[in-house]
Amino acid sequence: MIISKKPLSILTTSVGVLFVLLLSACQPDNQTGNKSSAGKNKPLQHRVEVVLVRDEPVSVKQTVSGTLEAITRIRLYNEESGRIISLPYHEGDQVERGTVLAQMDNELIETELAKARASRAQAEVDLARLKKLLPKQISTEDEVARARTELDLAIAEQNHQQIRLQRSSIRAPIDGIITERHFEPGDKVAEHSHIHTMIDPDGIRLRADLSERLLPMVSEDQAVTVKIDAIGNRGFDARISRIHPTVDSSTHKGTIEIELAALPPDAPYSIRVGQFARAELLLETSGRKVIPAHTVHYEPEGSYVYRVISDDDGNTVVEKAAFEQGLQFGDQVEVLSQLDTGDRIVSRGHLGLRAGKKVVVTNPDAITEDQARDEPQDQQAPDMTTQD
Repeated sequence: MIISKKPLSILTTSVGVLFVLLLSACQPDNQTGNKSSAGKNKPLQHRVEVVLVRDEPVSVKQTVSGTLEAITRIRLYNEESGRIISLPYHEGDQVERGTVLAQMDNELIETELAKARASRAQAEVDLARLKKLLPKQISTEDEVARARTELDLAIAEQNHQQIRLQRSSIRAPIDGIITERHFEPGDKVAEHSHIHTMIDPDGIRLRADLSERLLPMVSEDQAVTVKIDAIGNRGFDARISRIHPTVDSSTHKGTIEIELAALPPDAPYSIRVGQFARAELLLETSGRKVIPAHTVHYEPEGSYVYRVISDDDGNTVVEKAAFEQGLQFGDQVEVLSQLDTGDRIVSRGHLGLRAGKKVVVTNPDAITEDQARDEPQDQQAPDMTTQD
């Protein structure tokens, strides 16, 4: 049997070529692996962006709420006890100043007044007679003096009864609306009983509470917009009429009074005392240190940021800087203490950041622009203080 050696020779040649190709292909891979290994051994730089702690004016919209109340609200009491013989007005009735709202039974008072008038008339006659007899020495100076005293007492008694008679009628002290009625005609009431309550519908105010930290940012006559839930989204012009001088020690809030301006003709029919209302305040202030809210981190001990500094070796590193946080004005947070104006705070690149880590600031030009922009404001600050 004859066996050909050509297939074996071809197989041997193919294996050799394949080995050479594999050897040549492995050489670049080794070089790439060496380069990758070298890249892994090279330390990575932690890149961050920073912002400055800035001292600038800030503003924020604050909404306060409360109940509408009448600026002028009068409770009417009787000053004479007795029976009510007339009480013609009810809740919602409009009355003019001087209108008789309640009439007490005054027959006995009229009788006492008549007696006082008669006593006065008799005292005047007695005094005149004694004065005529005095030159003839029929009367004495003492008798004339006593007669004059009797006349003075009679006049005082007449005035007293006249005042009682006037007070038996309760009159409206202002133009307004009756809001409360507590008795009916025929009721017998004691002295100083609450008969009516009335208000002036043209004077409406909102009394609201405001945080003690925000109180310095409001002022009297400051413009305000008031919205009443029962009416809808309609806004009414108003102003801050009074800021109370004290703060509630339990809530740390102060009270402000917001007075609605002259109401439109249709407003009195829709605005009612006791309605729930909201007031939108625009609070503005200057000279507050602020940082962006997204730069702030929180832990149980309080707020902190990462501040970029230079260590003793001149390296740029970050430190964990705790600070006292104040109010938040939109996307800005107030800094009360422990951070200074111009401090560099990390705004991007927080992932993997820790105290003492070296960093590279990628936006130094933005910091320079911020510093340049702040310089004119710092120069103008003394002028603003002087004006105040």
